[in-house]
Amino acid sequence: MAIKKATTFSLKDQLFNQERVRELRKALEGAAPGFRGRTFERQVLERFPELELKERIAWIVSVLEKHLPTSFDEAREVLLEALPEPLDPSLSDDDFGAFIWVVPGEYVATHGCSKEHLRGSLDFLRESTKRFSAENAIRPFLRHYPKQTMAFVKRCTKDDNYHVRRLASEGIRPLLPWSPRVELPLDQIVGVLDRLFRDPTRYVTRSVANNVNDVSKLDPDLAIATLERWQEQGEPDSELRWVIRHALRTLLKEDHPRALGLMGYTQTPAFRLTGVQSSERVAVGDDFLWSSSLLSQADQKLRVVLRIHFLKSNGSHSAKNFAIFDGDVTKGERIEIKKRQSFAPRTTRSLYPGNHFAEVVVNGRARGRRAFELVA
Repeated sequence: MAIKKATTFSLKDQLFNQERVRELRKALEGAAPGFRGRTFERQVLERFPELELKERIAWIVSVLEKHLPTSFDEAREVLLEALPEPLDPSLSDDDFGAFIWVVPGEYVATHGCSKEHLRGSLDFLRESTKRFSAENAIRPFLRHYPKQTMAFVKRCTKDDNYHVRRLASEGIRPLLPWSPRVELPLDQIVGVLDRLFRDPTRYVTRSVANNVNDVSKLDPDLAIATLERWQEQGEPDSELRWVIRHALRTLLKEDHPRALGLMGYTQTPAFRLTGVQSSERVAVGDDFLWSSSLLSQADQKLRVVLRIHFLKSNGSHSAKNFAIFDGDVTKGERIEIKKRQSFAPRTTRSLYPGNHFAEVVVNGRARGRRAFELVA
C-alpha cells in the first residue's frame, strides 16, 4: 500500500491560466491589429480543464494555427513583434520570465523546422529565449538539422545576452527534463561546454553543471575527464569548484571513486564507527532516529551521509542520502552523529510499510547497517 500526501498545488494552473493567456492575447492583438483575440482566448481556455501542463502548451500552439497568417514567415513576424521586452540583462540568475512566453518558440519549432525556414527559425529562438528559455524548442532542429543547429549553438556561446548563452548549454543537454532525447555525440556537447564553463553568470554555469551531470549518467569517465581538464586550466576559483561539485552530484551519490577523488575526499578513509543506535520501528508520520560516533584515524577530508534505503512497491529498495558532515578532520577528531529523519507522507515520494535499512557512508564506505520497520 503506497502512502503519499495528496497535492493541492496545481503547477499547470499557476503557469497557464486566464491571466497568462490574456497577456499573450493582448500582445498578439498589438502585433497584428486583425488578430481575433477574444475568440483566441475563449478557444484556448475552453479545453484547459482537461489538459495537463505540456498539453496546454501544445493546445495553445494548435489554436494559434487558426489565428496567425498561413504564411510561416508572416506568422513568425507577428510572434516576433508580440514578444515582450527582454528580461533584465544586468541580472545573472533566477530570472526565468513568464512561462506563457514558451509558446512562440514552440510554435516556431512546430511550423518552422524545415530547410527553407531554418535560419529564420533559429534567429527567432535566439530572440524568444531572452523572454523565456527556448531549450525545448531547439530540440527538433538539433534532431533534423544537427550540423547547422550546432553551428548556431556555438555562435550562441559568444552572445552578449546570458540567456542566449544558457540556451547553448541547456538546449543540448542529453537528458533534458520534460524534453525528447537528442542523440548528439557527447564529445560535441563537451566542446560547447568548454566555451561556457567559466561564464560570469550562475544561470549559465548551473546549466553547464547540469549538462555535465547528464553526461556523467551516460559516460562517467568522459564527465570526470572533462572536469579534471577544466580544473587543470589555471587555479580553480570558487565558481568552478561549485560547478564541479554540482556536476558530480549523481556520481557522488553513487560513491564513484574518481568523483570522490576529484573532490578531494580520501578514497581509503581511516575511521571507526561506534555506538550505533537507531529506531527499530517507525510509524508513518513519525521520525527515524540515528545516533553514532565516528572517530577519524587520520588527517583527511570526509564526506559523511546517512543513507536510507526506502522500500519500493516491487520489494526492492531505493537509496537516498542525507548529509551529516563534509570537510577536513584531524587524526583523533570525533564526529558525533545525531540524525532525525521524518517519515511524514510527502507529495514527492510514496512510502511503503515494511523493512527499510539505514547506514552511515563515509567517502563511499558503508558502515553500521541497521534494519527498521515502517508501519502504517
